[in-house]
Amino acid sequence: MALKLFKRSRDNPGKELIREVACEELFAAAQEYQIRELSFWTCVNMIANALARCEFRTYQGGKEVQGKEYYMWNYSPNANQNSTMFLHKLVAELYRNNEALIIEPPTREDGISTVVVADSWMQPEDRPSKQNEYYGVTVGSYQYQYPIPEKDVIHLQLNNKNMKPVLDGLYQSYYRLISAAMKQFEWAHGQHWKVHVTQIAPNGDDWAQNFQRMIQAQLKPFFDSNSAALPEFDGYKYEQISGDGGGDTRDIRAMVEDIFEFTARAMLIPTVLINGSVEGTADANNRFLTACIDPLCDQLQEEITRKRYGYRRWRRGDYVRVDSSAIIHFDLFANADNVEKIIGTGAFTINDVRRAAGQAPINEPWADQSFMTKNIGATQEITTPVTGGGGETNGS
Repeated sequence: MALKLFKRSRDNPGKELIREVACEELFAAAQEYQIRELSFWTCVNMIANALARCEFRTYQGGKEVQGKEYYMWNYSPNANQNSTMFLHKLVAELYRNNEALIIEPPTREDGISTVVVADSWMQPEDRPSKQNEYYGVTVGSYQYQYPIPEKDVIHLQLNNKNMKPVLDGLYQSYYRLISAAMKQFEWAHGQHWKVHVTQIAPNGDDWAQNFQRMIQAQLKPFFDSNSAALPEFDGYKYEQISGDGGGDTRDIRAMVEDIFEFTARAMLIPTVLINGSVEGTADANNRFLTACIDPLCDQLQEEITRKRYGYRRWRRGDYVRVDSSAIIHFDLFANADNVEKIIGTGAFTINDVRRAAGQAPINEPWADQSFMTKNIGATQEITTPVTGGGGETNGS
């Protein structure tokens, strides 16, 4: 059974047959597509989950504030999505198309701004001396009928060159190896028989096809049933030539894991975070944050600050910072000694540490003060020489 593909053109309004696609080809393409999609979206979801744990911290006049802008980015970007859903769609569009477009519909009734991720748009050309304009911007089923200038959008670009077509080509090449391994496994563990016929009676040109159908009709019930009898006629001899049954699925699974690993490498994700290994996870998490997540946070805060605040407000200390410090789970009891040192050196306040640990701040003035232990002081104070008896300097 085959599927026929046709095309129509302006010059030829009638159907023109392109080719026939066998069902086996469709099934093979579906299997290759499933492995490709599984590896790609596993990596994308890992990045989106990490970015969703980041906190969008808003500043006015150099001081952190938690107002409408903070609420919009961290809780409710629009009426139909929370911040996690919004960031998942943003990361999906970014990695699937190498770029993403965030636009701002009209402000809501409560006075809070709204941001949504566009599903599609057209950009005729890049204009270095003028603002770009985006046409046919679509969000869901709604399409904007007017062009949106660059200053009114947040435009993110993942890489200078799109890696997705390169990955897709690599998937197709590598899947040939997986298909060969699967066929070899099926042959080794399948049923294959040879039928020897002593004398062939001529029965027309289609004798071979009719004989094949007859043999299959006799053997198929025998193979498919738990208990069956195989009829054997005079002049017929059946001989099993199946594979040795060796090998297992670990070779195939290893090839599938290879697809996950080169997908992770293309997205700058350490492979140990994909294959489930425990060894080196701490170092891998640091590399993941440094090479993959922090660049996304940098681009987001740069684009948000320059588009929604501008130069003058930035000079006044108004900006957005995407904080990725809360991505890794923080164990208070395991890090008790480190917490004491951080607070005791005056580097961070108690509320700073509680916020990094995902705990609610303490609503007391002393929780926002800096503390320093008495065994820490200025270099001049610690190295001041002590004068002993007789007026001589004693360094002890």
